[in-house]
Amino acid sequence: MVKFVSELYNKYPGSDIYVVGTGASLRVFPLSFLEGKIVIGLNMAWKVAPVQYAITNHPDLNIPEFMPDEQPHPEITWISGYQKKEAGIALKGVESAEMIEYAKNNFYFFDHLHPDRLNTQAPNLPCDRGRVLEWVRKPTENYLYFWGSISNAGVCLAANMGAKNVILIGCDNCSLLANHHAHNQHVRWKGVNPNQRYRQYYEALAEVRTELRTRGVNILSLTPFVNLAKPEEDFVRLCQELDQPKLIENNVDISPRIRQKIYYDYYIGKFKKILIKG
Repeated sequence: MVKFVSELYNKYPGSDIYVVGTGASLRVFPLSFLEGKIVIGLNMAWKVAPVQYAITNHPDLNIPEFMPDEQPHPEITWISGYQKKEAGIALKGVESAEMIEYAKNNFYFFDHLHPDRLNTQAPNLPCDRGRVLEWVRKPTENYLYFWGSISNAGVCLAANMGAKNVILIGCDNCSLLANHHAHNQHVRWKGVNPNQRYRQYYEALAEVRTELRTRGVNILSLTPFVNLAKPEEDFVRLCQELDQPKLIENNVDISPRIRQKIYYDYYIGKFKKILIKG
């Protein structure tokens, strides 16, 4: 029986729900704080923090049951993006029929592609078919706002599950001393400067925060730092105190190669639209 994300809506009315990302600040966050809390992990946050739920749009890269050399984590309830195909449900990067059947039996699925919208972004930028604020203003079937980062989908999931307060942890929207993640993990910049991508992460969360405020849902961020003027200085101090590495090289970029023809077709299409309007 295929399960969808809407089955989780209103499960925790009026609650505090913690959305935990994999930003570098998580490396020095006191994880005991999360004991007894409702926690939604983003992508590989389960490698560092205790999570009850986890959400991803790349099950092939982030769900342990689909990753080589990783042990299953049956204690985690996964919410995965999916793609509608004529043959049924498809998952990004997952070709095995056995794995897809496993996902159908164990995961919840969310949709993030508006059926009546086309992507307007360049090939190396995040698709904006899921940048739909109406999905934030009220729960809308199995759709979750999605643009640039899984963090905004995680926040919307928490709100739809009934959260009064959504508390972000490890959602840094920046690097700390060239650390992109709390642990050793790939990156996917698609040829764009990381700071540009982080800016998009921030913009998405900021507009989600604005819309959720109209629903009476508060969004805030919690860090282990006691100095916002120089967080990297405090990061180094905490790494020393907690015997954590100050730098983990996360520079393996697994972005798919974008063929020049794709760029050519995109910009020719934009040029034709300008000519038609002119």
